[in-house]
Amino acid sequence: MQIKKKNEYPGIYSRVTHLKFRFHFIHFCILLLVFMAGCAQREVQVFCIGDSTMSHYDLKEMEERYGGADFPRRGWGMLLSSFLNDKATVKNLAVSGRSSKSFRAEGYWDKVTEQIREGDFVIIQFGHNDEKSEDPKRYTEPFGTFKENLIEYAKEAEALGAHALIATPIARRRFDEGSKLVDTHGDYVKASREAAHEAGVPLIDLNKLTMDYLSNLGVEDSKALFLHIEPGEFEKLPEGMEDNTHLSKKGACAVSEMFSEGLDQSKSPLKHYLLDQRPDCKISL
Repeated sequence: MQIKKKNEYPGIYSRVTHLKFRFHFIHFCILLLVFMAGCAQREVQVFCIGDSTMSHYDLKEMEERYGGADFPRRGWGMLLSSFLNDKATVKNLAVSGRSSKSFRAEGYWDKVTEQIREGDFVIIQFGHNDEKSEDPKRYTEPFGTFKENLIEYAKEAEALGAHALIATPIARRRFDEGSKLVDTHGDYVKASREAAHEAGVPLIDLNKLTMDYLSNLGVEDSKALFLHIEPGEFEKLPEGMEDNTHLSKKGACAVSEMFSEGLDQSKSPLKHYLLDQRPDCKISL
């Protein structure tokens, strides 16, 4: 009969077993920390470049200019932060009156590139002022310098480690005699879509979104999204104002909401910074 020997070195065996357990536990903890670090959102900047439909407005300056507090003009970029979480900081560097050509020529693009960090985002929306054929400092051919400019902005942003997005220009409120909304941008919308495709960046088709929305609202209800000021409402506007290009507070919020909806359907990583609960700005249809 063979007698089984007991472990002749019980102390060494237990210590080795204990060390193996500690090694595997530490390894597991390291992997868990790496996984959690990968899942955690990094802080990013979201740059907006474009024209007056997107840009920031100084409320105090408008109060002095128009003679009354809380003048309602807003660029939709001013409301964008309401749709993103606190890990995304919106830097609205769009400038009123600029085209894709003059924005660069006047040094505004340099101010953006100086601040871009790897992982940031750049939203590009031009068109309104590129259409001004009477002004050579701003005018661009839609399928020539306009499209080229959009692609260059996107490529230069990506070369700095940022993620670019191109948005088509928002619609103007212009209805014909039959109460049908008229597209005023023509080839600039198509050129923006082509630019996004050729640059390989996400497209947010704000033109289509705003055209559809304004069409559904109709002639009267759509006025609330733009600057329709009653006579005497502001001291320096005794005859009021009717501006069907620039957005009111309601309009800017609605366009930001449409942008967030388009973003949510896109492949841009910026979608992951959208709030789960976002403002409801649209007028009930």
